[in-house]
Amino acid sequence: MFNIKISLVTSSGLLLASKPESVDDTNQILATGLMTALISFSKEVHHRELQSISYHDRTISFIRVFDFVIIIETLAEDDALSEEQIKQLLEHLQTCISPLLENVDANTLTEGQAELILESSLQEIYQLQYSITEKPFTAGEKTTFKLKHLAKGWEILDKEGEGSHIPMIALMLNTLKVHKKTQNGITSIVTQIPDENCSTFTIIITEDDISKVGVLKLPSKLDLTLFRLFPLMIKNIDRLYSKDERNFEYILNTLMDTEDLGSRLSKYNLEDLSPSFLDKTLGKNLDKVIYRTVVGEGILVVGDKPTVRLIIDALSIMNQHIHTSVNVWVTPTDLTSEEKCELESRICGMSSQIYSTIKENEKLLENMMVINLNTGKVEATKSSIHFKNLFDTIKKLKVKEMSTKMSQELDKLAYAALTITSFSLVAKKKGKEKLKEFASNSGYPAGLIKKALELAIKMNPLLAYLQ
Repeated sequence: MFNIKISLVTSSGLLLASKPESVDDTNQILATGLMTALISFSKEVHHRELQSISYHDRTISFIRVFDFVIIIETLAEDDALSEEQIKQLLEHLQTCISPLLENVDANTLTEGQAELILESSLQEIYQLQYSITEKPFTAGEKTTFKLKHLAKGWEILDKEGEGSHIPMIALMLNTLKVHKKTQNGITSIVTQIPDENCSTFTIIITEDDISKVGVLKLPSKLDLTLFRLFPLMIKNIDRLYSKDERNFEYILNTLMDTEDLGSRLSKYNLEDLSPSFLDKTLGKNLDKVIYRTVVGEGILVVGDKPTVRLIIDALSIMNQHIHTSVNVWVTPTDLTSEEKCELESRICGMSSQIYSTIKENEKLLENMMVINLNTGKVEATKSSIHFKNLFDTIKKLKVKEMSTKMSQELDKLAYAALTITSFSLVAKKKGKEKLKEFASNSGYPAGLIKKALELAIKMNPLLAYLQ
């Protein structure tokens, strides 16, 4: 469990609450007053927010949320969080706490209300102990079995591992006739299982009427992590399969060792990003660019290196939720090692000369988006009106606040997509009914549901019938 202390303070330095509660209130009040004074000093003199202070045995970090400051104190112990993990923790807390403090008057917030906010924050922190570790999927449980598809029903053979989710997965695979769709190849699917408070990542290889199945069961606390890392897991499985690896135990162990380097956005100083430049440069085509970024599809940005970098860096605000490989600047050497599928799954920047070479070598797939900054053309068709409208609403906010609001909406998209994957546990007719019911009762706009369905089908191809 993380050894963390969290305090809620007004912008003027008034301590509202701390968790766990301090033994010496006087020292705590003086300390928080000093911290907020330092924050104000940094802002006035250096024109930048003070983000953290480090001592020999602890790090004190600050999150400004509207008229409040959240102070997080992490102790330096053997299992202390790394600098990268602390940054992920702060970003997650900002996203979670912002809705609780929006439109709240710092002068009228009671001590009890402040303590409830911190209790909620601590719960978020404790849940994060799974998801911000370097290898989060080691918290999973693995199972392998063979599924024999009979004329009526199915039979589980050679099962290694336990869990009530196994017959549910078997029923899903047989009901949706996975053996008819996955012959002589490897298929990966994600299925949320609400009744078990978990999600599963399943790999299947089918020959005739026998499906070889491997299942990695993950606690629901890892849902967003699973969603974000799914493209990376698929890439790893394709790499293993291409090497004729058929040992499911080995494949599942490799997946459990997947390293999570965090969202690319967490590697930036947000004040260095320029969404307004993105808006001005791409103009009327921005809705198409946002669509590709949100659904995690490949984008080529062609132009001079400084401008390309500004575009790609700003796009990271829109793909906080999903892993997308990025090559900011493709060199001639890269072209000798790049495969079509590599380009398709990446955001790549390049010069006009490199772009011409790729076209001549027919390495550019037809469904790739190309943003040509030299000609002003954007080659794409689909767009996202929902996320473009959101962008227009928040683009004038400070970048940190804007990225937080975008993150909240992207999390909704991820949760909606994962919810839809659970509809694969029932027959097709019932699945269609569940989707219609979810779209009506979730409160999510139609544009978000449409993107969620598209992403759900990417994670679980058995749901293609819902399109």
